[in-house]
Amino acid sequence: MNKTLLTIATIGLLTLFSSAYYSAPADSRIGYKAPSLVLGNDNNDLSPLRQHRGENVLLTFWSSDDAESRMEDMRYDRLARSSHHGYTHVSVNLDRSASVFNAVVEVNDLDRSTHFTTSLEAQETIIKNWRLEGGYHSFLLNKNGEIVAIDPDEQALARIK
Repeated sequence: MNKTLLTIATIGLLTLFSSAYYSAPADSRIGYKAPSLVLGNDNNDLSPLRQHRGENVLLTFWSSDDAESRMEDMRYDRLARSSHHGYTHVSVNLDRSASVFNAVVEVNDLDRSTHFTTSLEAQETIIKNWRLEGGYHSFLLNKNGEIVAIDPDEQALARIK
């Protein structure tokens, strides 16, 4: 009996300790840890998500040739700049030309400090990892880097603390 209890206790402790080191797989679905995001361009391979670790982040992907995603990014940019909020807006442009990106940012008066572009080489990985093949989306990440909403509305953003 004592040997059985000792075996059960040992298995329980091993399970407990091994689960403490388990990290959830990265995936671009709600409830999962967000995939990595490396821009791979003049930003010295910076990762805007790494810069904001421990913060709530609204991550927007867009392209100037996709009107819907461009308008959503503009809306999120205005929301982030106009109100006190509990998140940081990070915008990633997937245009093939940095000059087009720069023109769109300037013409639309977007916050340049939160808008980034990517290298062509990084775009394929970003599109695959974030499941953007069917269109661009915005992801709300909590302070632990987990995705809590996709394409959140203003009410969802207002609830963030």
